[in-house]
Amino acid sequence: MKRLFIEPLDVLMFRSERSFIARESHVAKLGIISPLTFEGAIKSKILLEFCKRKGYPPSKFQVRKKRSETKYEAESLEELKKLAENDYELKELLEIIGYSPLNYPSKLNVLGVFFAEKEIELFPIPNDVMKEDKKDGNIIKIKPTKLTEHLFIVLPLEYSKVKEIDGLIEFEELKNYLWGKIPKVKTIKHKNAKLNKPYLKEARAGIQIERRMKTPVEGHLYTAEFLRILEKWGFIVWYESPKKIEEDLNGLLRLGGEGRGVVCSKIEDIDVSKKLNSLELIKEINEEKKFKLYLATPSYFSDYKPPEDKLRCYLNVNNLELVSALPGKPVYIGGYDFAMNKEKPLKRWVNAGAVYYYEFKGEVDPNLNLPIKIINGNIDVRCAFIGRW
Repeated sequence: MKRLFIEPLDVLMFRSERSFIARESHVAKLGIISPLTFEGAIKSKILLEFCKRKGYPPSKFQVRKKRSETKYEAESLEELKKLAENDYELKELLEIIGYSPLNYPSKLNVLGVFFAEKEIELFPIPNDVMKEDKKDGNIIKIKPTKLTEHLFIVLPLEYSKVKEIDGLIEFEELKNYLWGKIPKVKTIKHKNAKLNKPYLKEARAGIQIERRMKTPVEGHLYTAEFLRILEKWGFIVWYESPKKIEEDLNGLLRLGGEGRGVVCSKIEDIDVSKKLNSLELIKEINEEKKFKLYLATPSYFSDYKPPEDKLRCYLNVNNLELVSALPGKPVYIGGYDFAMNKEKPLKRWVNAGAVYYYEFKGEVDPNLNLPIKIINGNIDVRCAFIGRW
């Protein structure tokens, strides 16, 4: 797995899905930290570096709307298409980062974004790992019950007094979890306090600026929530690309709302399957004829559950039956399409930590590469793992 380490130079903003209009007492809340946000930042950096080398204005790659705002300027697209045909480097770039106006799908994908201390990434706690709702309560693992027609687990009576854990687990604990054990939650020390995640929330006041005159708009005050990442902490990005992109990424990137600066550097690749000892793990799963699917990053399915046909094909098994699920609360992810020069539609995603339980016939491919990635049309599973239950 190819990896980057991203270290913030300042606070970061990851806006929630709620619409935001600056008015008095309005608060811009923090939202989900999505791999798509990091993917967009990386692709923008690569495009800008290319434009700098070749002398192209970045605006050349943004579709311009006519005044009617119903049609795009076909002339600009036709011109860009001819340019790509005559410039092999440009065509290769557009094919790698993806360029929807010319129907180039992306070959560069960010599969996961994880909080990290130096080069050690941490993963979200699975939804079936909870804590007893009492003083000094133990961490327990929920045993799945039969799925209801609405896709939600009804917890047995013995789990009536449990609460979710807001925290992270290290790679070794992810391995233990996938092998059927209860993982240990990471404790993060900060000064004299113990945190469950390596950041502090910081509120900052602002005022809306009028775009044309660049002057403050009277009465339009707001408060925005930012993340202040702890010292020596940052993000590890898992990605795939058919071409080396590290040279364009070394140095400063702009990330998140307000385009705050971060430093990006290449770090050592890892063999995820080897670290998880997946060959032996799959052997155990094949003997038991059941597994659980754990989502390490947000995922999108058209019917809010993993695509059985695609998953069956990926695992190379004959039949799959979804027995139970702990999908948790959904999250909403949108964004901005630079090429099409418009907002992306807001979609309902399944958040990281979701767990789905399956029984199957046949055998899971012992040479299966982890993590599981299925990106196809209305399906976006970027980083999933299978384990014992």
